[in-house]
Amino acid sequence: MGGLARAVLRPLFVFLLAAIVVAALIVGIGTLLLRLHPEEIVSEITRPDLLAALGLSIVVLAAGAVLSRPPRAAGKLDAPVAIGETPFFAPVAPLPTDEEATRRGSEGTWADILPGYILYARNGALAKVVALLPAEEEYGKTRRGVLYASGLYGANDEMWIPIEAVYVVYPETQSAFLAAKGDEIEHFGWNLPPQSFRRGPGIHAPLSSF
Repeated sequence: MGGLARAVLRPLFVFLLAAIVVAALIVGIGTLLLRLHPEEIVSEITRPDLLAALGLSIVVLAAGAVLSRPPRAAGKLDAPVAIGETPFFAPVAPLPTDEEATRRGSEGTWADILPGYILYARNGALAKVVALLPAEEEYGKTRRGVLYASGLYGANDEMWIPIEAVYVVYPETQSAFLAAKGDEIEHFGWNLPPQSFRRGPGIHAPLSSF
């Protein structure tokens, strides 16, 4: 029985009591305002029902303010201050750039580049190395190797970047820097696979004779 009273009867009693109190207040205030409302007075400033409603509102607010006052004086924890060592409006040092954060340690060589390295263009991180492809001959030029990479931050999903475009490597931070901008991918054709990967004639293939 105790569990039933705690789980069902007590919440139901509280709900019904609150509903009765709220209904009594609404009906009582409404009845009072209707009795005070004179039909012959049109001006809102001199209507006694509106003045009574305003007075009741002020009384309720004043009573709530008195009842909600703390029993003691406000302490340090009640003061509107921020807890911390640094002032809120103190100047903040700028975050390190990509070069400052990644150019650490001794410089490496092309042979140090492995899958997972981040390739940085002049304007920030560009792609992540997925695989290293062997050297290929393309348009009469022999590449020393091709970096198959996946673009970052909305860049091309697939890139085939010649390893000669890398001018510095930092093995400690697994980063490599390209001698190009991020918006030059299509200009250099790095968004297309090497010629040996493609099906059909190459871009500069001679025209077939009739």
